[in-house]
Order: sequence, then structure tokens, then C-alpha cells
Amino acid sequence: MRKQFLSLAVTLGMSIAFLLNVNHCVTPSAVVYAAEEKAEGIRIDEEYLVPDIYGWCTYYILVATNETGEDIAISSDFVAIDGNGNVLSKVHDYLDAVRNGQQFILYGQFINEDLNGVADYDYSFDIRTTDKCSYSMISVDASRNDRYLEVSATNYSESDIQGVGVRTVFMKNGRAVGFDAVNIADYGYTFYGGSTNSQILGYNTKDYDNYILTYASARN
Repeated sequence: MRKQFLSLAVTLGMSIAFLLNVNHCVTPSAVVYAAEEKAEGIRIDEEYLVPDIYGWCTYYILVATNETGEDIAISSDFVAIDGNGNVLSKVHDYLDAVRNGQQFILYGQFINEDLNGVADYDYSFDIRTTDKCSYSMISVDASRNDRYLEVSATNYSESDIQGVGVRTVFMKNGRAVGFDAVNIADYGYTFYGGSTNSQILGYNTKDYDNYILTYASARN
């Protein structure tokens, strides 16, 4: 179990790192590092293993940056492995559009009852180029109160696009203590041109002092 330590000069692109009176150089919570780099041009910035507060599931979270030189669609298979190398559980995640230079989050959500005997985690990527990125058409803002994080998005264009997918890792004293993901849209997965909407994240993460938020946006 190892990780290649990469440059700290991370290009955030369209991602947002919100700091609340803490140092940005954080130390992850209990993590089993799955790999070094899994695909050319995808830089793995951090990996977190975060249980939910109800004891129902565990998230394996990748914070990564697209350095391929192109806008891409990316998907990932995550697997939990026992001490003999047998796959206990396999889950899937994807993003329809990640702009070149953008930081993004992919995650595997594992049901805890499937993790008996887990010794390690691994993942693989499937990548293709895309012309569907719509980041220049939107803006995303976030504000925190005592109970949750409210994230709002605006589609400044006249065209309908896919909903804005927001993913957030919540930190406390440099440790990952929570994870949440929402889709900001008007109807189903459609975000109307000229519309502004908001969603709440982290309502079940009671105590955090820092968070890393990324979002993805794609044209229909």
C-alpha cells in the first residue's frame, strides 16, 4: 500500500477549495492508498477513506486533476479486496465532463456489510475526450452556516444543460470526516438557461473546519 507523492502545486481549475482558518496542507484520515497514477494525464492529489455517520457505508474518495491537455469524460471502477486478493465488492462512478486543468472528485460507495475482511482498495479509469464541457456557462458559490453548507449555481446561458454535480469532502483538523454529493438542477437532471438553484450539503457532518468542493457541468 503506497502512494507516489506528487507536486503540491495543484492547478485547481474550476474546483473550489474553501478554507476556514486552517492550513491548506492537510493530512488525510485513515486511508488505504490504492495506487500511484492509474492513467496518463490524471494526477491523483489525494485519496480518502470516509465512513458515513450511520455505519451503513464507506466512501473511497479520489481527489484528482485532469492534466491530459483535453476536456474528458471519465469513469472509474472501484473494488474492495480481501487479504487473498479476492474482490469483495465493486462499484462504479463517472463524470460526463471534466475540463482540462480542472480538479475533480470520483468516489466509490461501498456497503459496509460487503467489506468483511477488506484489506485494500483499488480502482481503474476509463477516459474519452468530450466537447460537452459547459463550465464557461455557469457559476457556483457556497456559504456555510452552523448546520450545513449551501451551494448555489447559476446557468448564465440561454441553453439548457445537465445539472451541476457538486461533490464535497469535509475536513476537521486535517482529517476527512464526511462526504456529500448533490445535483443542482431544475427538473430531473436538466438545468434551465438563465436559472439559479441551490442545494444543501453536509447536513449530517456535524463538525468540520475545512472542505474541498468540486463540481462538474456538461451540455446535453
